[in-house]
Amino acid sequence: MKKTMLFLSLIMLLGYSSGYSQDSQTFLSLKQTGVEEFLQKYPEYDGRGTIVFIFDTGVDMGIPGLTKTSTGEVKVIDVQDFTGQGDVNYTPAEKENEDGVDIYSAKEGKLKIKGKVNRQSSGDYYIGSLNESMWKNSSSGASDINNNGKEDEDFIFIVFPVEENGKTIWVMYLDSDGDGNLDNEKEIRTYRDQKESVSIVTGEGLTALFMGVNFFPGEDKVNFHFDDGAHGTHCAGIAAGNKIGDTNLNGVAPGAYVISCKLGNNNYSGGATVTESMKKCYDYADSLSKVLEMPCVINMSFGIGSEIEGMAVMEKYLEKLAAENPYLYICVSNSNEGPGISTTGLPSGAKNVFSSGAVLTKEVGADLYGATLENDIILYFSSRGGELMKPDIISPGACTSTVPNWGNWDRFWGTSMASPYSAGVMSLLLSAAKAKYPDIKIPTQVLFAIVKESATVLPQYKTIDQGAGYINVDNAFTLLEKYIKSGQLKNFETYTISSLAPNMPGDKAPALYLRDASWVTGNETFTFSATRDKFGKNDKFYRSYTLKSEADWLIPMQKNTYLRNDQPTMINVKLDKSKMQQPGLYNAKIKAYRTDFAMLPEFEVWATAVIPYEFNTGNNFTISGEGELAPGMFDRYYFKVTEEVKTVKISMNSVKGKYQSARYILHDPDGKEVSVGKVLTVTNGKVENRNNSYYNLIPGVYELVVEGYYQAKNKSTYQIEIIANTMSWTKTDNLSADHNQIYLTNSGKEVKAYKISAELTETRTYLYEAIKAGDTKEISFEMKPGDGEKTFELGLSKEDFGKLTDFAFFIQNEKGKTLESSGMSYIKGEVSINPPKKDSAVYKLVMVPAFAENSGELGVHITEKNKLSSSKNLKVTSGGKSNIQLYPMITEAIQVDFSKIDNVASKLYGKIYLKNNNDETEFEIPISYTK
Repeated sequence: MKKTMLFLSLIMLLGYSSGYSQDSQTFLSLKQTGVEEFLQKYPEYDGRGTIVFIFDTGVDMGIPGLTKTSTGEVKVIDVQDFTGQGDVNYTPAEKENEDGVDIYSAKEGKLKIKGKVNRQSSGDYYIGSLNESMWKNSSSGASDINNNGKEDEDFIFIVFPVEENGKTIWVMYLDSDGDGNLDNEKEIRTYRDQKESVSIVTGEGLTALFMGVNFFPGEDKVNFHFDDGAHGTHCAGIAAGNKIGDTNLNGVAPGAYVISCKLGNNNYSGGATVTESMKKCYDYADSLSKVLEMPCVINMSFGIGSEIEGMAVMEKYLEKLAAENPYLYICVSNSNEGPGISTTGLPSGAKNVFSSGAVLTKEVGADLYGATLENDIILYFSSRGGELMKPDIISPGACTSTVPNWGNWDRFWGTSMASPYSAGVMSLLLSAAKAKYPDIKIPTQVLFAIVKESATVLPQYKTIDQGAGYINVDNAFTLLEKYIKSGQLKNFETYTISSLAPNMPGDKAPALYLRDASWVTGNETFTFSATRDKFGKNDKFYRSYTLKSEADWLIPMQKNTYLRNDQPTMINVKLDKSKMQQPGLYNAKIKAYRTDFAMLPEFEVWATAVIPYEFNTGNNFTISGEGELAPGMFDRYYFKVTEEVKTVKISMNSVKGKYQSARYILHDPDGKEVSVGKVLTVTNGKVENRNNSYYNLIPGVYELVVEGYYQAKNKSTYQIEIIANTMSWTKTDNLSADHNQIYLTNSGKEVKAYKISAELTETRTYLYEAIKAGDTKEISFEMKPGDGEKTFELGLSKEDFGKLTDFAFFIQNEKGKTLESSGMSYIKGEVSINPPKKDSAVYKLVMVPAFAENSGELGVHITEKNKLSSSKNLKVTSGGKSNIQLYPMITEAIQVDFSKIDNVASKLYGKIYLKNNNDETEFEIPISYTK
């Protein structure tokens, strides 16, 4: 997805460039996926005759690797900006001639430019300015577009209509060198017609951005399409790059054309989408695919976290689009919220889109990151399935690729990189099918099913990690040919699956998902409902299936089933508890094969059951584990938090005499990341540890993933302890001088001794804002020197979050310069700012929710936190002493002394700390004080 991680600089790569050869490239791996072998056997099936749409931050069409296809044609054939970031308005101009020099000036305003152009207007003249302020809040580094040390310059242009072959077209002349003269400037037309880029002349160095221009005369504007985020250009190079960096390094499908649809505005954090920008990209590709004579593959490496998997507005839109256009091949990234389960993002949970998880190949790991891997590994952040049968596939997700010239990095990783790889594979297969079987069209879902079934299953991973397995184009083409030759395209069908998922609305999801299966006895019957989607549009239908489970604990209660017409079928299963004795993750699938034709499974159902550890007196409220992990591999531990267990301490230890380079990642009951521990590296054989405590946890089943660091030089031996601190307390909000007593109860079986203290650190104000689709909301505020840090926490309901494709928010000064920015990956997010050092300043919080569709509204709950310039320390006592002894199941009282708190303008917030004899905080109890 768009939240990529960037490593090392372009400069460090220059030393490698001379060693490339097409059959051994290691910076963008093609070998393990069969791409290398496929292109050696079928060099003419390299994507030519297909189009890859890139829905992203834009594509820089002037970068080596994206200028030409393998057959020498222009690669980027169309560019569209659906964010409005590149919009520039123009105004009527007057043309005069002074001493033989043409001068164009605005009828209203100060814009003026001189010079001779090659054409005469068939109507009026218009004038406008491309100003560098367009990039002042962009994170691109391209704000000084001509590289002369200034960031506020104007580049004047004129536009006007001309008659050509009986048609009216619009042209532009841009002062690209900023000298105030249009002499010798080239004529610019709509990019799609001319397929020529525009650039601003730089005094020194490389051109910052190559741009394409589109004209909107009915709206008195032009649009400059560019990539000031690098993300889109990088993805385009992976999918279809040809001779990247003027070397022999290629993307997956170097013969394919590219169309760029800009949906991300890089003035916002992460290049966030805006209202309907994502939908407009799909609408555009949908309409083009119906008139073009070429297969159209979409790559969208964009998205956010999912709150209600598969049920967001954008996901429902994509589900409908995919059903109505069976020849639009939509590839998406599965999100970067892993390694926890139930982390597939939005909108990759949409039915019938093809989502990819991310792999780090051995050769990329070695040459780009210095890793010594035994095997290709799934990258730790790659999102996993749960309620959804996702990802569909895993693909290489780390590589060198194309980036704009302003970029200082060109090696990215993420599921953002895996998705264009999969899109490139689709392009190769469609290119081959078009050349070899020109009279046959391959329906999207047929191609997706073939790619999945031909994938290589990696035995070290579960289905929930890898989906169908590791993508392989050579295997897929072999299976595709068998499918075509057998005449089975006309008999293909798709299905809708539903089963029990207690955490979902209505308790239903596409997969059986039991986050807490501790209540399962083995006698229960769980049911999958399977319904055909009428993919073939035929009403008369009868088909029987043989069911095969891949795990001995997942037992189908029938061997065969069938579907007739529109009737659903029910697949009943039991979980064999005798095979599920150990706590942990149980994940498997059942495949349904046609009894009369077993080339492909017709459909499959996934089941996931988690047996968590439970804290009790029998295990002394401690969960322990140990293991040995190869670099990039992991172990999973699940534990249950209850109302009595609000705090846990996690301790990761090395083992004496053993090497370790490992860390842990903690996910909450919804799959959201709580914490990533720092890597603990021990090479001297000594015993070292990392301890962290997590307070006030919500009840549910947590997942702790221990990961061998991918750059480890050997296997990591580790020990892990999860210790529950069983403490409960009475209400701690709205305390006062008269209501200052709190009761603590130790629910464990050991005596606990603590030093107790407290502090008040901040004030809070609560706001609510309703925002309609397409609108932004601003909140002005003032800060003075000496103020404490101010933080805005934003929160949405899960239902409102599902209306969005992004939610960008940021803090700007009075000049409109963004000082701090953030965005929502889930229903909560925050942004902070420190006070000015000298004079008081007025700022504004700007909120820009990106609605999937331009309708409706949402409610934003805002908590404004103002940190006190100095915290107020409080005395806390028990029986007059600043320490307390807590015996098992005995309740003790503590008193908080607020007598020295005065001049309180609003409620104060802080914490009570309980520290052990080693001065380690074991509990943080939130409190609030009202005078």
